[in-house]
Amino acid sequence: MKKQIVLIASILLISACARLPRHLPGGKIGQKTQISQTLTRYNGRFGIAAGAWPQSDWWKTASIPALNALEKDALRNNPDLEIVSTRILEARAAVANQRASLLPHISASTSTTQEYFSKQGLHTTANGSSVLYTELNPLEVQYHMDLWGQDSDKIRAALGDVSVARADLAEARLRLSTDVAIHYFSLIGDIQRRAQILKEQQLHEALLSLDRERLLSGLTGAKAVYLQKEACTAARQAVADITSEIAVQQDTLAALAGHGPDWGQTIQTASLPLLKTITVPKDLPLKIIAHRPDIVAARWEIEAAAQEVGAARAAFYPNVNIALFAGWNSIHLGDLFSPGNLAHAVGPVISLPIFEGGALRAQLRAKNARYMAAEDHYHATILHAVRQIADRLSEWKRIRRQLSEEQEMIMAARHTTRLEDSAFRAGISNKVGTLIARIHEAQVKNQEYSLEIADATSWTRLNAALGDGYKLSGSRS
Repeated sequence: MKKQIVLIASILLISACARLPRHLPGGKIGQKTQISQTLTRYNGRFGIAAGAWPQSDWWKTASIPALNALEKDALRNNPDLEIVSTRILEARAAVANQRASLLPHISASTSTTQEYFSKQGLHTTANGSSVLYTELNPLEVQYHMDLWGQDSDKIRAALGDVSVARADLAEARLRLSTDVAIHYFSLIGDIQRRAQILKEQQLHEALLSLDRERLLSGLTGAKAVYLQKEACTAARQAVADITSEIAVQQDTLAALAGHGPDWGQTIQTASLPLLKTITVPKDLPLKIIAHRPDIVAARWEIEAAAQEVGAARAAFYPNVNIALFAGWNSIHLGDLFSPGNLAHAVGPVISLPIFEGGALRAQLRAKNARYMAAEDHYHATILHAVRQIADRLSEWKRIRRQLSEEQEMIMAARHTTRLEDSAFRAGISNKVGTLIARIHEAQVKNQEYSLEIADATSWTRLNAALGDGYKLSGSRS
């Protein structure tokens, strides 16, 4: 009899294994599947090696204490960041829930049923009578034997989700710190630009007053006066516009830091920083981007998806549980605890999926599709990172070149102003030339501040694209 049972079980096991689809990733059940081969293949193809997490305080390179304090405040209070943080707690709870499947489940139960038996029923001795049937099982044990690694694969998949959530949090922190730095540089740059625009407005008003005097003296026409009125109006509008932009930047920074709009008016400001040069090799090695949070998350998504494929594959095999219970049951409540009413049982409970209507195959195909999608996403994430770094690097170099040229224009404008001042003091020319030269110098200086803002924001975006500050040397000339 025992040989027959073993033979039947073996035949059913073999038939169940044969129903597995053949287009799935390789690897033995219960082991880590092809994540290692996948990453090795991609790493070899793109030259990417494992990396550390992004540098958490890359913005300190700007050497602005107010920015450091603002970043710290934002990383501590930003509500969106808190939402991302809770996903880690949820993922960890899922791991704990999966780990519980590897442990015995112990419980107790009791039930009392009042039952009336039919007069012509099968229970001859109790036919036509009503009985009170009571069960009391102070010990019920169930233990699932993870013979095929299904539970282990699910645990590893859940751990992979935790790592994905951690990488997502690192990505959210990087985006937040990048936004804070960009808006802060725009704020302090706009404050410096407003000072130049105010200076330009004052010079236009002085020139308007001078043209009015010259009009009364017959030294100029009314056209010059009207042109200066237009210039004064445009300057006042420019001051109003830049003041509004400053308020917007303050409100945005306050929101990023998790505060109300009024808090933004208390943000300490400074001059635009003399940012250090990021020394990037001519042939940029792709391995430096392996620590980008989005790439780390994509790699863990492959890990989790691979383990889910293994768990779905294991569902095709017999499910073995060990069940045990001990207690008392009786149709007479009074003698429930009599020695003869003690009941107990222990033994395996085996279930084998023979026909599931295609449900298991569909589930396995779905998990395999997720795995293939994770591979494609990892590939696309690497290509996106490479393209983003190239774009940021090109933009940063372009702006620095423009900034260098703008500084030459500043020097030329200053020389022009000095020459006009000297000519006016020598009586060679009137004061109009001096005022026009100073207005032009203020305009060029304002344009330089705009380029310095662009330089600072471009530097910030390049740091974010690289994942950290990489190597820093030298300073801006």
